Amino acid sequence: MVAQGQPRITVLGMTESGRGWATLVSGAGWPVTIYDPDAALLHSGEEEIANRKRHRLGSGIPVRREDRDNSGPGQLRLGRSLLDAVTNADWIIDATAGDLLHRQRLLEQIERAARLAAIVTCSAPGLSPTDLCARLRRPSRLLVACALDPVEHIPAVEVVPGPLTDPAVLDELRAWLRKLGRLPIVLHKEVPGNATGRIAVAMWRECIRLVLDGVLDVREVDALISSGLAARWAAAGPFQTAYLEAGERQTAQLSAMLRALETRWEGDTSFQLPHAEHQHLIRLIERAYDGEGDVLKGARDERLAELRRIVGY
Repeated sequence: MVAQGQPRITVLGMTESGRGWATLVSGAGWPVTIYDPDAALLHSGEEEIANRKRHRLGSGIPVRREDRDNSGPGQLRLGRSLLDAVTNADWIIDATAGDLLHRQRLLEQIERAARLAAIVTCSAPGLSPTDLCARLRRPSRLLVACALDPVEHIPAVEVVPGPLTDPAVLDELRAWLRKLGRLPIVLHKEVPGNATGRIAVAMWRECIRLVLDGVLDVREVDALISSGLAARWAAAGPFQTAYLEAGERQTAQLSAMLRALETRWEGDTSFQLPHAEHQHLIRLIERAYDGEGDVLKGARDERLAELRRIVGY
């Protein structure tokens, strides 16, 4: 039973993702059990999580004043076995490394040992709930919840419910993530690779090509992204940026910008938007931000100034 809004968490797998999730929830004072079948990884994970918790002040992680050491509700517990780790958990986070078959088998084992009311999330980039729950008897309590590493420092969490996911389960998970200071982004439907994966792959494809074609070296690409596009999109995402750049003549300017983008990939016909999709996209952008231009531009400039102060651009 969830006590005082703090679910009992189990994190399976001392991967980078698993250590990040454990740091996040333990730093918020929530009771956490960690487990990995590799004893060396389990103990090194425990030590690293403790170190990361000590450096969490100023990181944006919710912190309990009484959670100044590893005592109290935020204390890490080491699971002795998978059964011991998941039996009493309200939220089980699968952060293990492995392919789809490995995860399906693990989820079967979790389902046999966990409480009927437990929620299970997989930190599985690119995998869909439909594939993951193929061998489960209770697929309604499974979702994908994937955050970029380091988890405790990146607020956005991509949440992917499946067609069989119970809406109440999605609502509860979303509430827990918000209490942890996260920004849950829920996909409206499953898509191969999920949203973050698809965006990342598109960026990776271009970065790799620029290096292998001799246009830029590795360090130069990293600098161009981290001090350019990443900084810009950290202050305002790509669509909001396009909206702000369009100015007062929004429809005409957005249309011209989209057409200009299409012409930059000569010979790549896959990026040519049909006229109907082109117009539909413009309407969606305008609907999302209509009448907010001045406020959004001020907020963007403040974020950029703060980012420059912190990072030292």
